[in-house]
Amino acid sequence: MGKDLKGKELGRGLSQRPDGRYMGRAQIEGHSITLYDRKLKDLKAKLAVAVDEAKRSNLLPGVDGKSVTLSEWFEEWFVKYKAPMLKDGGSPSYKRKFLNYYGTRIGSKPLADIRQIHVQTAIADMLKEGRTSRSVREATGILQSCVEAAIANGLMFLNPVLGVMIPKCEKVERRVLTVEEQEIFLGYLKATKSWYEEMYKFMLLTGMRIGEVGGLQWEDVDFTSRFIYVKRSLTYQYEDGKKIMRLTSPKTENSVRKIPFFGETREVLEKQFEKVKRKREDLGKRWRQPEEYGNLVFLTSMGSPIGRYSIESDMRYVTQQINDMLKTEALYSGGIPKNFERVHPHALRHTFATRCFEKGMTPRAVQEIMGHANYNTTVSYTHVLDDIKSKEAERVGEFLQNKNNDETVEYNALLGIM
Repeated sequence: MGKDLKGKELGRGLSQRPDGRYMGRAQIEGHSITLYDRKLKDLKAKLAVAVDEAKRSNLLPGVDGKSVTLSEWFEEWFVKYKAPMLKDGGSPSYKRKFLNYYGTRIGSKPLADIRQIHVQTAIADMLKEGRTSRSVREATGILQSCVEAAIANGLMFLNPVLGVMIPKCEKVERRVLTVEEQEIFLGYLKATKSWYEEMYKFMLLTGMRIGEVGGLQWEDVDFTSRFIYVKRSLTYQYEDGKKIMRLTSPKTENSVRKIPFFGETREVLEKQFEKVKRKREDLGKRWRQPEEYGNLVFLTSMGSPIGRYSIESDMRYVTQQINDMLKTEALYSGGIPKNFERVHPHALRHTFATRCFEKGMTPRAVQEIMGHANYNTTVSYTHVLDDIKSKEAERVGEFLQNKNNDETVEYNALLGIM
């Protein structure tokens, strides 16, 4: 601690010379700063500015907004700002999103030269190439964070992302199986003795994501308390052109949860256990189950961990076969064949949420089971299907003739939904 001429402590790096001038010193990563001033208050202000500038210059030594490009700064920003905040250092897809959207269009421009018109032109070009509004918004969000850090470090003075225009995202109707479609789907799996029959049923009974199902171990299933504990997820990503598989923590903090046994859950799990046991014995040394992933519940017919891409491929095949079956039935009956729309793994999660609401479960309970932090996310996963709508309309009866109502509406009960 430095002192003034009267012996009063001034603070670290501050002192007063015999001639009355105040002196401030600081050491920033090998760079020495020494300043003088007659007034202590002014010296402190000058020293704070000098220290801040020294820290900025050490971030990218000898670089300013004119000499560093957007792509170069993005790499620096990602390593020092974003990656430490992301799970496992961040997915390569995060970087690809920026590079494929903005890096290829304005990445070579010096930071200080980028203006709003450049960002808006890039957005127009992305949309012209067929990129969705949602994906453009995601990429622009990454750019926004990157630019804000550049401004904070004195590399830019204007934020070129402010005020840009992106079309609103079109509302996409999520795929969900009707009760009839669910019966057709499960009926086909049973008739063909599909290896994945139990897994698909399990997904419809739990609403778990495909990665969570792939990472589920037998130790996560409590048959006594009748709960399933979601603790990890099996993920795939490409590193240097090679597909890498890892067990990681779930998507979010709320994704770590426990799900109660619904309906046939115990029966499905017991069948799965016996089926895998028989298959392992039949294949012997050809069984491929890797020990490093633990005692996984769901595996391929050769014992390998189950990935999203293999399940998506199987579901495409199942959909195609169901449509062929429906065409054949229509040919013999002389009717018009029904179209069974494509089913993807996440559609089973949507279906689970919809069944929960159809059966009268409370929104809060569904939110907990689905692992959503936000209630609105849970609501977006529910689907009031056409047949349910029709039944509700029939139940209401004459709509305008209030005198025929069998029930009296308590208007206080409607508060909060209007």
